[in-house]
Amino acid sequence: MSATDVRAPSPLAPAADGVFLSVRVTPRARRRGIGAVDAEGALAVAVGAPPEDGKATAETVELLAAHFGLPKRAFALTQGAASRRKRFKIAGVPDALMETMKAKLP
Repeated sequence: MSATDVRAPSPLAPAADGVFLSVRVTPRARRRGIGAVDAEGALAVAVGAPPEDGKATAETVELLAAHFGLPKRAFALTQGAASRRKRFKIAGVPDALMETMKAKLP
């Protein structure tokens, strides 16, 4: 098995009434956007907002909602309010949501 055969764990995990999404946020980035999944299974998200008063988290939700085509109100922060590593719960039908989100992962 070569190094190219090793896949990063998925940032998505099923929940009873939705999906959990793990992300790694880079605040004050020059370019905003969604990046690749890292070796620890977190989706990279670069935001321009500073990491203060929830600004970076709010911009993260905006980017994720736009990227996955979901409403911002579907996202709830469950872990990492003061950390670069965050976990969101996205409300919805788990199977359909997992399928839709997997298709849009980089």
